[in-house]
Amino acid sequence: MIHSAIHTARPDVNCAAHAHSLYGRTFCTLGRTLDITTQDSCAFYNDHVLYGNFRGVVLEEEEGIAIAQTLGAKKAALLQNHGLLTTGGTVEETVFWFLSLEKCCHSQLLADAAAAGRGETTKKIGNKEAMDTWKVIGSRKSGHFSGRPLFDLIEVETKGDYKN
Repeated sequence: MIHSAIHTARPDVNCAAHAHSLYGRTFCTLGRTLDITTQDSCAFYNDHVLYGNFRGVVLEEEEGIAIAQTLGAKKAALLQNHGLLTTGGTVEETVFWFLSLEKCCHSQLLADAAAAGRGETTKKIGNKEAMDTWKVIGSRKSGHFSGRPLFDLIEVETKGDYKN
């Protein structure tokens, strides 16, 4: 239901990835978007949303449509109490965004815990710096080319069998 709704709403999306990854689903229990605290998180600056209306397993078309509407033109969504969702023009791009978002969730969980343990908060990246960095590392082309080496490695390790 989620994927079909996204593809209907977003003709520019050729691939959507969704899973209940460990750090993604853990971070999504916080009911918030990422803080922009690392260079990697800048790839999601103003380019991810929180879908905060968890209603259980997505079995109804309306829920998929609601997620797609919340996603809008963004590349990623944090599905509260559920997991992560990323989109892209290519499989390589989409997979890279998913893996990167999972790592950003992990990083933020660690940083938030470390800061809280000292009675502090994490240091955020400024809006201008985040936007300038997003322009370099957050584009579709950047996502595709950053994801390409993973698929090259899979090709070598499987001798192409993954394509069958």
